[in-house]
Amino acid sequence: MIAELVELAPLIDKLIEAGFTMIEPGITVMTAAEGRDQAVALPLAGRSVVVTGAMTGPLAALSRNQVNELIERAGGKASSGLSAKTSLLVAGEKTGSKRTKAESLGVEIVTPDAFAEMVRAFF
Repeated sequence: MIAELVELAPLIDKLIEAGFTMIEPGITVMTAAEGRDQAVALPLAGRSVVVTGAMTGPLAALSRNQVNELIERAGGKASSGLSAKTSLLVAGEKTGSKRTKAESLGVEIVTPDAFAEMVRAFF
């Protein structure tokens, strides 16, 4: 397969020079600069987020997996365990011991409504 691509390289170069793109229709290509700008704009970039309790408001209709996917789309890392590395706890109703542990660790705690506002662009 690689040998075939090597043979086609001159033709591919000519097509690119002529203005053809080899991108699947409907796919958006991002320049490196745009990628850096988008990474900066992600509200949860570099943050480890734990979700606990029953979600309310806009998050009530989402499964826990969907909330975790939302966290990742917004640049965060979804985690199920609370530790000193956790930077945000989304605390719904009936949170149990995770809220107490987060308070003792100094972890930022937000309600499901406040969290939904933080990541609304990623729903």
